[in-house]
Amino acid sequence: MKMKFSLQWLIFCCSKRIPKPSLKDDDEEDPWPEPRPHGYQLYPPPPPQTILSNRSDYISQLRFRKYWPPENTPDTPLFCLYRLYEYLVIDDVTGYRNTIEYFCKQRTWAVRHIPDPKDEDPARYAFIACLPALLKAAFNARIKMGLVRECPAIMSPEEAEAYRNMPEDEKTNEEEPDWVKNVKPLEQTLYMVSHDGAVDEAVR
Repeated sequence: MKMKFSLQWLIFCCSKRIPKPSLKDDDEEDPWPEPRPHGYQLYPPPPPQTILSNRSDYISQLRFRKYWPPENTPDTPLFCLYRLYEYLVIDDVTGYRNTIEYFCKQRTWAVRHIPDPKDEDPARYAFIACLPALLKAAFNARIKMGLVRECPAIMSPEEAEAYRNMPEDEKTNEEEPDWVKNVKPLEQTLYMVSHDGAVDEAVR
């Protein structure tokens, strides 16, 4: 499996315009579970092909969402990973940027400890299995610059320099969880469509 996203794209991404959702005809079949709009995270979310076939409607679903984790459930690294999946599938740059930042600030959420979701949908499972590598690359790049995950949000120049000069053996670098190596690759390449209609080979 592979996902074609550059490290620079992941760390320094900037906001893009997201098209407004289109209205659905009354007689059109609704692919989303009730209630609609859904105030809580749907877990697991639909497969990538289903989201892309109703992208505008799914964007509307996310905009109506009031709470991040599923109802009456504390947030977890796995729930956050699936939210990242949703934003990446619909190419919501602000959404996935904020989700990556949120994950990074959860200091007890080591990437290597993300549990295996054992997702029953092959395409969704393959997509999810790529995401820990992206988090690892983004977080380790920051750690290399001295922006370790345990450092305070506001630092003096002296504190920032101390973190930057921290010996490598004292830094806690992120690692991928073992289960991602066991996820079977897709028989056919999954192509993703960006918000502006561009098609990119994303997951294999």
